[in-house]
Amino acid sequence: MYREVLAVDLPTIVRVAGAENLEIRAARQRVEAARGRLESTVGGVFPAIVPTALFEHVEGTVRATPGDLVGVGFNSFLVAGVLQWAINPGKVVYDIVAAKKRLVATEYQERAVVLETTRRASTQFYELVRLQARVSAAGEAVSEAEELLRISELRITTGTGVPADKLRAEARLAATRQDLILALKSFYDASIDLALTLRLDASVTLVPSMGSVAPVTLVRDDLPLEDLLAIAVQHRPDLESARTVVAALAADRGATWWGSFGPQFQAGYQIGGITGHSNNTAEPEGIPGNLLLNPFSANGSFNSNAFANGAIKEIISRGVKRLEGPSDETFGFDGQQRGTAAVGWRFSLSAFGDLKTAQALEQQAVIAAEAQLDQAQAQVVASQQASRANYELIGLARQQVRSAEEALRLTQANLAAGTMTTLDVLQSQDALAQARVRFADAVVRYNQSQVNLLAALGLFPQAPSAAAMNPPETREESKHDTG
Repeated sequence: MYREVLAVDLPTIVRVAGAENLEIRAARQRVEAARGRLESTVGGVFPAIVPTALFEHVEGTVRATPGDLVGVGFNSFLVAGVLQWAINPGKVVYDIVAAKKRLVATEYQERAVVLETTRRASTQFYELVRLQARVSAAGEAVSEAEELLRISELRITTGTGVPADKLRAEARLAATRQDLILALKSFYDASIDLALTLRLDASVTLVPSMGSVAPVTLVRDDLPLEDLLAIAVQHRPDLESARTVVAALAADRGATWWGSFGPQFQAGYQIGGITGHSNNTAEPEGIPGNLLLNPFSANGSFNSNAFANGAIKEIISRGVKRLEGPSDETFGFDGQQRGTAAVGWRFSLSAFGDLKTAQALEQQAVIAAEAQLDQAQAQVVASQQASRANYELIGLARQQVRSAEEALRLTQANLAAGTMTTLDVLQSQDALAQARVRFADAVVRYNQSQVNLLAALGLFPQAPSAAAMNPPETREESKHDTG
């Protein structure tokens, strides 16, 4: 089912988890996004350069400067470079502060993701160690059951045994083989979980390279709980991130106030050139009425009726104006500069709602930070208690293994002497198998609780690998300062 076996140790697990995990890579991209938003906010402080090319065509009637309406027809073409600057000083300052705080918060979040990923990979590694010990214990149980069956068959052959002993030995062997299969299944599942965290091929079976299961102490047991909680508050990146988010939202509230009530400064400067073509640049004059004469009439009139004569003259005058053909004019390209400056305020009733929203968001962040602090403190307390309890179990489980091994040795000797039965040996084997499993569970649970405690303090990426490479046999040998 699996193509190959790969031996791994804890330092390698920590290194690979920090380099390949998708959650860490996503956190790094969030940091880059926050850095981009900060650069955008800072860039908004500076003026904007706006290259402009404008073509305009006007035909028909427009209003002249004195207010009268005149007929026009012209084209214009404007090429310019515009420097625009609009700023609300208070809002800009608070926006930059908020963007910086968010960048710092995402950097702390990245560290928190690295810490959590490393913690998860380390506990998964120790879970793999625990299940490896279970597989080993199940394998030893199978070997012992096979030996017991061989002895039972030999006793029946020599006439000193009974068929019931052989049946018990066969049943015991079948049970231990089932336990071995289930232990292997659990081991493979744990290998897949660890490979998923490390982004490795799930078909590669990861096998711990540790020779034996031994307790590893990462946090001194003589540190009082108050000191541990103080260390967690100071060093945990997720708490730092929560506090920084609160500061960012406080800056957002200040930016909202300045954006609603602060002054807006605007300035602009345009430099370029303009050219164009205008129709009808010469005003038509026509022929004055006293010069309009009928050459075919003795008195120069067009009609004997004075009213009709005047109307005919007006028609002729207007027609002449249209026929005069006013000249067009094309203007050469010439420079143009414009400068503007303004300051203003904008007041709206919506500002009060915006301020209330900003304040509520800030308080939500404060509540979330308090909840996260409570959770962090609970994790420290739970990890410390689990560490102490599991260490006490290690001593008891070690003594249980020693006693069970001696009991099995004596039982096997008495079976050979004929003073005990196969059932007594089966019971002793079961007791030894359970003792070995209990010891492995206690040691691994202790190591996992130490990893969880160090991670709860926010110190995990800095300390565990060196200690884990050479795990001590006793608690006294493994004590060292977390700082």
